[in-house]
Amino acid sequence: MSNKLEILCPCCEAKLQVDQKTGEVVWKEEKKKTMSSLSDMVKGLDQHRKEAETLFKKQNEIEKDRSRLLDEKFKEAQKHVDKDSPKPLRDFDLD
Repeated sequence: MSNKLEILCPCCEAKLQVDQKTGEVVWKEEKKKTMSSLSDMVKGLDQHRKEAETLFKKQNEIEKDRSRLLDEKFKEAQKHVDKDSPKPLRDFDLD
């Protein structure tokens, strides 16, 4: 009986031979990719560019909102600071 398992990767459809004892990949045979046309590549590039642009805009809005929230938290914390409380004593002040 062989101590190797043959597995088909669900992501890239590569054939893998894995040693049963160690779990290490012994051999990998990748599926051959077909060359797509140049126009398909350009469409894919345009789609990728649009996705990147929308992601950038979304992150920009999140950052603006984050900045606003931090400012509000800071102002609220300033309101709750007791200004009449005495300064804390330091070891230096006790001498």
